[in-house]
Amino acid sequence: MIRLNLLLLAVTMGFAMSLVRAQYEARRAFAALDAAQQRGAQLALDRDRLQVEVRALSVPVRIESVARGRLGMVPITPASSDYVSAAQWPGLRSSIPTD
Repeated sequence: MIRLNLLLLAVTMGFAMSLVRAQYEARRAFAALDAAQQRGAQLALDRDRLQVEVRALSVPVRIESVARGRLGMVPITPASSDYVSAAQWPGLRSSIPTD
């Protein structure tokens, strides 16, 4: 009878240790899940902020002012355009597809 009691005590202790380990793993998994959800929320906020920045930077008026100021671009006018006829370039006709 003492052997049976010792065997049952050992089995009970094994189950108790297994339960404690399972609870520990569950807590650790929950902490990792919580951290991942917080990171996901932060990334969603960053994405929204970047989308607002892209919209603000892609306004046509801003693009035109950057093109004029930083790049020195000007609108095309007929006076500033150079027209080239195909007769001035004899090799040009052979490179133009006729289909």
